[in-house]
Amino acid sequence: MGFTRFSKERLLPILINRTALFLFVMSILTLFLYIAGTVQEFTDATQFALLTLYSVLGIFLTITSIAGIVLDLTRFIGAKKGRYFFRAGGYLFLVIFGAVTVMAVMAIFALSGGEGMN
Repeated sequence: MGFTRFSKERLLPILINRTALFLFVMSILTLFLYIAGTVQEFTDATQFALLTLYSVLGIFLTITSIAGIVLDLTRFIGAKKGRYFFRAGGYLFLVIFGAVTVMAVMAIFALSGGEGMN
């Protein structure tokens, strides 16, 4: 019928790839909400919740992307295909993005006097 489509890739690389993409998009949307909330003067509790969510998404994005780098580099070594090396480069960008995200949120918390961190 055409509904059964078997992928040549294994489940783990697909899962890591889609999870990293989902976390990246959610991080961007949360950042957009935080910026919109700053302009529209959301309450402090809402801003704190958005920053906390942004931080958690950044941590999970970093962990997922590190797993993606390890997986793609092992596949590059085994298969000698250049696409795995370039995908590992994409994951490296996401690791840097996630780490900078977490550091920026912690800096915002520190600059705000630690309010909401209790």
